Amino acid sequence: LDHFESPYHKGECPGATCQHHDRNPICGDQIRLQLRVSDDKVAAAYFDGKGCAISQAAASILCEHIEGKSLAELKTMT
Repeated sequence: LDHFESPYHKGECPGATCQHHDRNPICGDQIRLQLRVSDDKVAAAYFDGKGCAISQAAASILCEHIEGKSLAELKTMT
């Protein structure tokens, strides 16, 4: 609930170098993920979207988890 009520990095990513938007056609949840990649690492991760508490909290947790990781580390995530 903390990540839903006070999400980590919700909004626009200043200087974003890449972004992806997707939605779940079954329930209507939508997420846009923006990253600023520098020196092969995620310097900043932000999200925006709408949907249930679980989808919004998961996006917040993901942003917090991937910041500082290298692109090689991200490729190993499942």
